[in-house]
Amino acid sequence: MRITLRQLQIFEAVVHTGSVTAAAELVSISQPAASQALRELEALLGRPLFRRHGKRLQITPQARHLLPQARAVLSQIEQIESMGNEDELSGSLHLAGSVSVGNYLLPKQMSAFKRQHPNIRFNLDIGNTQSVIQQLLTGKAEVGFIEGYCQNAELMTQVWLKDELVVFGSAQEERQEDLSWDDLKQANWVMREAGSGTRNILEQATATHISQLNVVLSLAHMEAVKQAVIHQMGLGCLSRMAISQELNSGLIRLYKTPLQLSRNLLIVTPKNTALTQNAERFIELCRAAPILPNL
Repeated sequence: MRITLRQLQIFEAVVHTGSVTAAAELVSISQPAASQALRELEALLGRPLFRRHGKRLQITPQARHLLPQARAVLSQIEQIESMGNEDELSGSLHLAGSVSVGNYLLPKQMSAFKRQHPNIRFNLDIGNTQSVIQQLLTGKAEVGFIEGYCQNAELMTQVWLKDELVVFGSAQEERQEDLSWDDLKQANWVMREAGSGTRNILEQATATHISQLNVVLSLAHMEAVKQAVIHQMGLGCLSRMAISQELNSGLIRLYKTPLQLSRNLLIVTPKNTALTQNAERFIELCRAAPILPNL
């Protein structure tokens, strides 16, 4: 028995969905047929490809090297099926982006790429920086885009763009425009959750002068942070590109502070793993023609 394209399709789909049932639906076959294809592939390779983590299936470390090869094969097959244009790309591209990048930068980059290559199908997962790193380590994402830092030895980073974080408050609050270290220490703060790149940058920037910020509210979503600040629950700190609409609407105001809050936006890929052509070309476009939001 030889490895079949169907087996590779099921393998890649289970990595993406975390479920045999969802994978079967994705590739339009029955769940029993998908389970059988996965068992046959594991038997051929002589190793388990997934382990159960809660209700989801997670790729095993031993099987991770198979994922880029499987994706490359599936991508090449789709290229062969669309041979009318040698420069035309097709197939899927799995991306992961931290919240600011995923919401405000990647949609425009994906749109520009799809105009050039209309047969590309995108999958984009948005979470905090640690979530993106985990998506890459488990093989669910081919390319990640994050704010801040990544020191994982299994991943490779390249600087993409510069970003600026700003401190802001409700437009209804009466504060002086310039905030001192003491003002920042005494203030209430509304912040992103632990593990977010934005929060890490702010905590590192204040650490030498303030041992601990007075965080009254931790939230997983930027929109919730902005709404809490608008309703005078405390100061916020987010990317300038995330608060432009509220600033233009007069709902919030910016403050001058002694903080240095610029950061790099990074492109992150698995180390020692070949990228698919789709991933390589998308990275090339992002680096050559970054599309910035209107600030």
